[in-house]
Amino acid sequence: MGDLASTCKDKLAYFRIKELKDVLIHLSLPKHGKKQELVDRILALLSDDQAQWHLGRGRKNAPSKEAVVKIVDDIYRKMQVHGPPDLVVSQSQLPVTTDFNRIIKAKKEQLGPDSGCLCGQSFVLGNVVKCDDCQVQQHMDCVLIPEKPAVGVRPEAPEHYYCQLCRLIRADPYWITIGNPLLPVRLITNDGMNVPQSVDRTFLLTRAERETVQRVEYDIQVWCMLLNDKVQFRMHWPQNADLQVNGIQVRVVPRPSTQLLGINGRDDGPVITTFCREGQNKIVLTSDDARPFCFGIRIAKRRTVDQGSKLGAKGS
Repeated sequence: MGDLASTCKDKLAYFRIKELKDVLIHLSLPKHGKKQELVDRILALLSDDQAQWHLGRGRKNAPSKEAVVKIVDDIYRKMQVHGPPDLVVSQSQLPVTTDFNRIIKAKKEQLGPDSGCLCGQSFVLGNVVKCDDCQVQQHMDCVLIPEKPAVGVRPEAPEHYYCQLCRLIRADPYWITIGNPLLPVRLITNDGMNVPQSVDRTFLLTRAERETVQRVEYDIQVWCMLLNDKVQFRMHWPQNADLQVNGIQVRVVPRPSTQLLGINGRDDGPVITTFCREGQNKIVLTSDDARPFCFGIRIAKRRTVDQGSKLGAKGS
C-alpha cells in the first residue's frame, strides 16, 4: 500500500459510518454497505486504475488520488476530536454552559462501563465505594487512605466520593480531556529501597493522536493527585518528584521540590507533547514522599479564558 493510501487508511479507521458516507457522497460513489465495505470503496481509489474500473467508473470520471486525499483530510479536520470514539467526547456533547455533572456523565458514557479501580482488577468485589458522578466502583482499601491508618480499622465511605478522572475534570476548567493514553495508576511503595514510591509504565500514542497534538490547542499532559487530599479538585505532586519521559527529565512543579503544597495552592500538569512519539513511549515517576499518590496521562484541549471562566463558575 502506498503512502497516500496508508495515511488515509489510518485516518479512516477513526471515521464513523457518517463520516465515511460523507466522503463517498463527495466522490459520487454508492454509500450503502457495512463500514469496512465503505472504507474499501474509498481506498480502492488510491490503488491502481484497475480498481477504479471495478467500481464502475470510467477513467475520465474517476477522481484523482490527490482529490480523494483532500476530501478525507477535510472531513478529518472537521471532526471536532480525533481518536477512538470510545475514548473521546466531541465538543458538541460538552457545551460550555453545561454543568459539571452533565459533562462528566457524557464523558463517562463515551468511556463505557466502569473503568475499574486503581489496582487494575476488571471486577470490583468486596468493600467498594461508588463515584457520585460517573458511578464507577473502586475498592475502598485502594482509594480511601486515612492520614493515620489504624490496624484493623477499615476506612469509612464519605458522604460524597469522586473518582480520580472525575476529580481531574473538575480540577482545571481551562482544559478538557480528549483521551487517556495512561489511565490512573497508584505510586507503588518500594520496600527496602531508598526511593519509597515509583511508577514505571509504557503508553501508546496512535498516529491520529500524534497528529492531533501537533495542533496548537491540544497537548499531552501528565497529571498527579494526592488520594486523600483535603482539596479534592486539584492536581498535587509529591515532594522530590522525579519525572522522566522516554529518558528525558521533565520538571513537574515551579515550587521547590521539598516544599509541601499548601491548602490554598494548586499544581499544574506538565505538558510532555514534545517528548512523546508515535507508538510506544515510556514514563517513570519516582518520589521519596510516602503519601498516597496516583498519576496518569491525558490528551487535553485548551479552552478559551471565557469558556473556562463559565465552567469554573458552574463548578464552584
